[in-house]
Amino acid sequence: MGNCIDLDLQNKSSIKRSRKIKDYLIILLLFILLLIVNFSQLTYKTEVERTLTFTLTIKVRYENKDLHETWILTEKDISLGLFMNNSWQTVYLTHASYTIRKFIYDSDGNLLALLDIGDATLSPNEKIGYNVTYKLVFKHRDIPAISEDESGTLKDIPENLRDKYCKPTRLWPSNSTIFRKKALDIANNETKVLTIVKKFVEWIANNIRYYSSEVPKYPNETISSYEGDCDDQANLLITFCRSIGIPAYLQIGCIYISQYSVNRTYWNGHLVIRQNRIGWHGWAMVYIPPWGWLPVDLTYVKGDLRKEPLNSIKFSALLSEYTFQYLNIVETDYAAEARNLKDFLEKHEFYIYEEDEMRENNIEELPSGLILIPTFIIYSSSDFNHLNINIKFKFYRMRIVYMVKHSFQEFVS
Repeated sequence: MGNCIDLDLQNKSSIKRSRKIKDYLIILLLFILLLIVNFSQLTYKTEVERTLTFTLTIKVRYENKDLHETWILTEKDISLGLFMNNSWQTVYLTHASYTIRKFIYDSDGNLLALLDIGDATLSPNEKIGYNVTYKLVFKHRDIPAISEDESGTLKDIPENLRDKYCKPTRLWPSNSTIFRKKALDIANNETKVLTIVKKFVEWIANNIRYYSSEVPKYPNETISSYEGDCDDQANLLITFCRSIGIPAYLQIGCIYISQYSVNRTYWNGHLVIRQNRIGWHGWAMVYIPPWGWLPVDLTYVKGDLRKEPLNSIKFSALLSEYTFQYLNIVETDYAAEARNLKDFLEKHEFYIYEEDEMRENNIEELPSGLILIPTFIIYSSSDFNHLNINIKFKFYRMRIVYMVKHSFQEFVS
C-alpha cells in the first residue's frame, strides 16, 4: 500500500511538472509570437515611413505684351517632361490641362510629351497657360559601400563609356589644354578613380565660392571667376573628369523642402518664378569602377567638403533628402539655350510665369487609376553599372535653365 501511495504521489508530482513545463512553453511561444508581430509591424512602419508620396503641381503661363510681334511657340514651349521610374522612385502623371498629342525624345535621350493646344501662336495681348500634376513616390535608397582602397583605376573604365561620356562638347570642353593640364595637376599621377574624383571635389570646394547667376556659366567662366552655383560647379567637375577619361554627365532633380517658399523675378521682369516647398538642383553623375555610376554633389551636402570630399557622394542630396531624379544632360549646350532664350524674351515684350508647388501626402493617399509613366528599365540603386542614359526623362529644357539657376544658397547646409 505504501509503495502504491508513493507511486501515486510521484505520478501527481510528475503531472504537475509537465503542466508547468507546458505552461512555460506556451508562455514562451506567446512571447515569441508577440516579438514576431511587433517586429513585422515595426518593419512595415519603417517601410511606410521610407515610402512617402508627394504631389508636384506646375503651372505655366506665356504672355505676349508686345503690340506688334506675334509669338510663335515651339514644340519645347508646349511639352511636358516625364520623370524617371526606377528602384528609387515611381512617378505618376495624374493631370494635364491639355491632351497629349505625341511623345518625342530630345538629343539627350529624355522623353517629352507634347500637349495638343491647337494654334501655337500668341498674337499681341494674348496669353496661354497649362498646368500639370504628378504623384511622386519616394523609396528607400542607398549606394554600395565605397572606399578608396577598393576603387578601380582609369584602366578599368569601359572604352564604350569613354567614347560617349568623355567626348568634348561646347558645355564641357574636355579637349581643352587648360582643363586637361589643370585636371592632371590636381590628380597628381593618381590612377584610382575614386581618389581622383575626391581630389577634384576637394579642389572645387576650396577654390569655387557658391554664387548663383541668372544664366548657367561655362566651366571657363566658373574657374576664372572662382564662383558658381550647383550646376556650374557640377559642370566644372564633369569637365575635369572627361578631360582625363572619366565618364560623367549632369543630372537635374527637385527636392522637397517643407519650409521653402520664394517669389523671384529674372531677366528684367520677363521671367517670374514662384516656388513652394520645392527646390531644383543639379549634380554630376560620374562612372567610378567597380561601382558604376554614382552621384557627386558639390553644393547640397552634409558636412564640409574641404575636410570630407567623399561626402559629396555619401551624403549627396540624392541620398540624404527627398530628391527626385528629373532629367539628364549628356551633350546639349543648355547654357547657350538659356542665353538665347533670355535675349529672345527681352528683345520682345514676351513673358513667362511659372508656379511650382510640392506637398507631402500620406501613403494611403495614392489614388487608383493613375497614369504610370512608362518604365523601360528598372535598375537597382546598388547596381549603377546598369543605368541606361536613354531612359531618362525631362521637362522642356528652358524651364530647367531657370529652375537650376534659382538660388539654392538659402538652404544649402
